[in-house]
Amino acid sequence: LSDFWSMINIVADKEIPYLDEFFSNEVVFKLKKLDWSKIHNEIIKDADVLISRSVTKINKELLENTNIKYVGSITSGHDHIDKDGLGLIEDTGKFTDFGFTNFKGQKKSILVETAHGANSKSVAEYTICALGLSGDEIKEILIIGQGYIGRRIKRILEFFDYQITTYDPYKNKEDKKYFNWRYAYEDKTKESKEQGPYNISVNVSYSKEGEYPSHEMINKESLIPSPTLLINTSRGEAIDYRNISHGQFVNDVWNNEPSPSYKDFIVEQSYEIYSSPHIAGHTYEAKYKSLAVIFDGLKRHLKEEYPSLNGISPSPFSKKKKVDISDDLQELESSLQKKQIPFEFLKKFLDIKKINEDFIDTLIDKDLLRKFPKENYYKTYKRNNLIYESNKNEFNNPILHFQEYRNQLLRKGFGEYELYAEDMNSKLKEMLKVLGFNIREE
Repeated sequence: LSDFWSMINIVADKEIPYLDEFFSNEVVFKLKKLDWSKIHNEIIKDADVLISRSVTKINKELLENTNIKYVGSITSGHDHIDKDGLGLIEDTGKFTDFGFTNFKGQKKSILVETAHGANSKSVAEYTICALGLSGDEIKEILIIGQGYIGRRIKRILEFFDYQITTYDPYKNKEDKKYFNWRYAYEDKTKESKEQGPYNISVNVSYSKEGEYPSHEMINKESLIPSPTLLINTSRGEAIDYRNISHGQFVNDVWNNEPSPSYKDFIVEQSYEIYSSPHIAGHTYEAKYKSLAVIFDGLKRHLKEEYPSLNGISPSPFSKKKKVDISDDLQELESSLQKKQIPFEFLKKFLDIKKINEDFIDTLIDKDLLRKFPKENYYKTYKRNNLIYESNKNEFNNPILHFQEYRNQLLRKGFGEYELYAEDMNSKLKEMLKVLGFNIREE
């Protein structure tokens, strides 16, 4: 009976939304919320569970000699997890696609899991909106990476009759033609290069080593035609964005996250860049889904030791905003007939240009610069949506507030809206559902 009522001690990053909704049962859970910078070995020594974000490095230094049994990182990536140093073994069958087992600590084994794929819907929404920068008529795209995000983007674009080429070395191992993403791109754009621009979406996991490293996989030698729209929502280091010479580029991710320095936002080439502070998957809906994945993993891993977990479930995500789209029906019907993405309509929910303008303004705002020592107080100015600086050697201090600023930009995902209008036909409802919206049924 005492085991049944044993409390589970949880240390969690306080910036993770919905912690209270998931762990409100004070009979079962004892929740301690901390700033990410205060999560270290000593503070988690007596905890059973750690729930963190990518800003926390999961390594031996953090976990050794602790009572931790389960680590849940509400992230899609896993490059912040020291798999080799911890001796972790990937177990794709029993847990999530990036569930890791068998770290032999001083006391017991530890399971480390990520919420891989939980933000795929939100990242796909961002990517679809970014495609609006290339216009309605450019309906050809190369999607690099066919994980959760790449596959979701593909499904949406298929509805709108895009010509889609996918490249993923792990899925194209037998096809030597597609051993490198450039081969796939060059093969599929032979005719397009003469006709006009193309779209490329980069949705890869990040690695510097291994059979298919993604580090700077697109660089200044890649020779992508300048009219091409390039979208990166994966990792900053996957593209050498500071040195490539290109036409249009949407960049949501940066070198040296989670604490990039000012110089990481400087580009050497003049091209049209639209920037955002790693918010493509940064929605309330994605955060809820990520924590739900971790909650389920925690229950699976600890239910035998803590029988009190059985039968405990969080309330379903239900924070939906009702939106009357009666005035938009004509535009939406036109897009549906032409099989075009309704970009102007989507701007009401996610405007890439506006996000870029706000981000650039924040980077050059004096309130931000005051966070640096006086000797690093310098002139900065905009030109063609780029940031230039007077002395590049001075741009070395971490932007400590980067995560704080990013957290202020949590947005509603399309699934957090419930659209309604009289006389909305079934085909239109289908299109809006494909894009990720909910439809209020009368």
